[in-house]
Amino acid sequence: MELAFHPLRCQVDDDQVAIEFELELFNAGTAPARAIFAEASLLNASATQDAELAAFFENAHGNGEPVDVIPPMKRMSFRSRVVAPRAAVHEYELAGRKTFVPVIAFNALYEWSGGKAQSSAAYLVGRDTQQDKLGPLRLDQGAREFSELGARPLPSGVRT
Repeated sequence: MELAFHPLRCQVDDDQVAIEFELELFNAGTAPARAIFAEASLLNASATQDAELAAFFENAHGNGEPVDVIPPMKRMSFRSRVVAPRAAVHEYELAGRKTFVPVIAFNALYEWSGGKAQSSAAYLVGRDTQQDKLGPLRLDQGAREFSELGARPLPSGVRT
């Protein structure tokens, strides 16, 4: 199972941060993928992000209602959102401005003819600058919505 992520918008207010996104699941295998669960977590870019990502990948739950089947070489996409309390957001000061850099991680759990499997991926999210680097999101301007977002895949992930 391959995952593709596209952030749509980020809403910041005094209480929470929410990122709406589209996630695409692609069954790149030769057998149907069944009982597919996808879960997401909103984290922060920080010195502890690798440990936080590893813990999320290792403790995949597969809660919720599964997708019944994705046939071989077929895609399925859906929209969803992740929310974190504002108190959980790590702020960074950059040029005198309060900013943050979100990280979104995904676990896709599924069954196939060979047993159970997991595909996981993580992405850095920020303002799309049309360059290699993403721009941080500002927190010092009150309630705000960011819609010009980009994502970059992080090297961490799981594929079993």
